[in-house]
Amino acid sequence: MSQSMRDALQDGIALLGTALASLAAGGMLPSSIGTVAAGGGALALVAMLEKAWRNNRDEIIEEIEDFVEEKTGLEIELDDVVDEIVETGLEVATDIAEDGDLDKPLGDVAEELAEDIAENLEETLKDMTVNALREMLSERGLDTKGKKAALIERLLNA
Repeated sequence: MSQSMRDALQDGIALLGTALASLAAGGMLPSSIGTVAAGGGALALVAMLEKAWRNNRDEIIEEIEDFVEEKTGLEIELDDVVDEIVETGLEVATDIAEDGDLDKPLGDVAEELAEDIAENLEETLKDMTVNALREMLSERGLDTKGKKAALIERLLNA
């Protein structure tokens, strides 16, 4: 099945699920049909969001990277980090759409993502020269003395 055919099918399922759930909410269909339709519609909506992400991924990542560079002075490649965040978001949305409950508390999901982002930032800083790290520290009014590991730690804690 082609990607465009899959996309059209997902759009149709989302619309049908939403329509059936609305009819059930209005009392025109049994609530059991509405619950199943809402779940199917929600899963299709997640698929539509995934499609929108797929179609605009590079542009979105470039905007995020520009924002981070403007605010921090760090020129970081965020492709993997942003992909992981989106993938996690889609997993959470799918999990909720399937049964209305999260398998893992949202706080745990957010904590895991934050750890992954911190690791990515630390790796980026390790790839930089000592002079570049010192320049970043100086721009922030922080102490520029010390070995590379100390400079990185200071930036991570800033």
